[in-house]
Amino acid sequence: MPFQEFSPFFGPDELDAMSAAYNSAWCQLWVAGMAVTPHQAGVVKRKLIQVILAAACTGERKRERLNDIALRALSVR
Repeated sequence: MPFQEFSPFFGPDELDAMSAAYNSAWCQLWVAGMAVTPHQAGVVKRKLIQVILAAACTGERKRERLNDIALRALSVR
């Protein structure tokens, strides 16, 4: 789980929502061909984690919204 290290700051349900949003966004980006090399995949995954974490820190807790926020952030780049 990419957000496990933040467990002191978020509850189990919040961590589950963040992880589900990450997994969903990563699958959608992978299918779209956003990351084709291992280096690109690593960069995209780190960005997903940063965006989802930032959104969660502002109070967003819904998996669907976290997923949408992450996808929008990466589609602009």
